[in-house]
Amino acid sequence: MKKSSFWSDASRCGAIVGAVNVVTSLLGMLLPSIAFVSGLVNFVATVYLLFYFTRKRANLFIEEGYTYSQSLGFIVASGLFVGVVCAVYQIIASNFLFTEQMEQTLSTTIAELQKTGVYDGEMIKQMASMMRSYMFSPIAVLWSQVLGNVLYLGFLGLFISVGTKREPVLFEIQEADEQDDAEDAE
Repeated sequence: MKKSSFWSDASRCGAIVGAVNVVTSLLGMLLPSIAFVSGLVNFVATVYLLFYFTRKRANLFIEEGYTYSQSLGFIVASGLFVGVVCAVYQIIASNFLFTEQMEQTLSTTIAELQKTGVYDGEMIKQMASMMRSYMFSPIAVLWSQVLGNVLYLGFLGLFISVGTKREPVLFEIQEADEQDDAEDAE
């Protein structure tokens, strides 16, 4: 199998994991009754796909080995691309597809904060403004999705990398070299 570039593999993994996240999120928004199941499927699929793609990449490095840090780095790099894919979906969903639901969520959150009595009117206005920019501003959504996915997949990668790292094959290489040397001597 041909060794492909690190970033090519990371982008492919990130695009597929991001697409799965988008589909499960879309299902959760369209059918709120299955949102929990959708979230659970998203988690399981994300872990499986990260393990699958990282293991596939590690198998390309049989002689050299694939260390824990290389595995973790691959997963974190994939998180960059997952974040971009999820950010594009979030921007489209909040600004075009589910604008009313997002506005309703924002209004409910602000109303609950007002009920606590801890915040005065000026603080509530500031929080509403910040929340609105966070939910509807493309730049804020992009940065938060990318950073959030890098941290989330990095955390998952701490555990997944234990199962995907690969030690170098030292003894088989030495035995093969010894056999080649013996054949050359004859």
